[in-house]
Amino acid sequence: MLRILVSAFLIILALPALADTPKRHDGANKDPGFFYKFVRSFSPEAAVDVWRGGKRPDLKTLLTLRGFMLGDPVYIRLFKDEGVIEVWMQKNAESRFELFEVYPICKHSGALGPKVKQGDRQAPEGFYEVNRRHLNPNSKYHLAINMGYPNAFDKAHGRTGDFLMIHGACASIGCYALTNANIEEVYAIVEAALNKGQENIAVHAFPFRMTQDALIQRKDNKWIDFWMSDLLPVYDVFDITGLPPRVMTCDKTYQLMNDLDPTNLPAGCEPIAAWGQTFVPSGEEPDFVPDAAPVTPPAPAYKPEASVSLVQ
Repeated sequence: MLRILVSAFLIILALPALADTPKRHDGANKDPGFFYKFVRSFSPEAAVDVWRGGKRPDLKTLLTLRGFMLGDPVYIRLFKDEGVIEVWMQKNAESRFELFEVYPICKHSGALGPKVKQGDRQAPEGFYEVNRRHLNPNSKYHLAINMGYPNAFDKAHGRTGDFLMIHGACASIGCYALTNANIEEVYAIVEAALNKGQENIAVHAFPFRMTQDALIQRKDNKWIDFWMSDLLPVYDVFDITGLPPRVMTCDKTYQLMNDLDPTNLPAGCEPIAAWGQTFVPSGEEPDFVPDAAPVTPPAPAYKPEASVSLVQ
């Protein structure tokens, strides 16, 4: 009881600062402030509720207000240090992708740096693609989107682990967890885009917003070469073009694919691809993934005691 009262008192104290955080209704490309992160450290769901800004339109209304529709092409960026997931959408085939919404990550585990081995509790960093086979409507974490780790780059480096997700339930060991309300929106947007014909959706996970200042601050980090050589070029291309770049791995490095044919890449190169694409070796799919497009039924209640088997 005392802990609850203390938490409530701290949240009340933090409300003015949290209220200054830009509301998510405008889709602005801004991140949570210090007090949001402070409250999230002991009461993640309360912090996210404040971040969402109280009363919120339903998803279709919100999309319409911002000029989008369910089924528009989607691109997802994750920023570990800032604790956010960005959902970008494309209004027509000739346009740049535009930011639809910034969702606060309710919880993730590990430090800055990629996932290296099973059990290290790290959330992935790098470039992934998902299709309908990556969707799990019956997740113990309400709803889940498997990121597709390990991809071809991870495998080339001998990295291990599986079932790394974007999911709900605000609980995680190595995944990016949202509240149930937020994963419902992200899942619906992703599922609608795939059902309307988007073959796969790029999910790019960055350690932080890769500005010059942020990189300089972390110049002594052991992962700085990986961030600058492998991740930064892709980050920069999207900022310039507004289009998610296609990515391949060549000789254990990430490279921009540009206009290359993924079925006829240079020797030593392999595309970063979702499960089930014709140029991806078969047999990679986990057992729970359906072959057909999923119809999302009501998800079973989250059971903490049964949750840890899904993530590493």
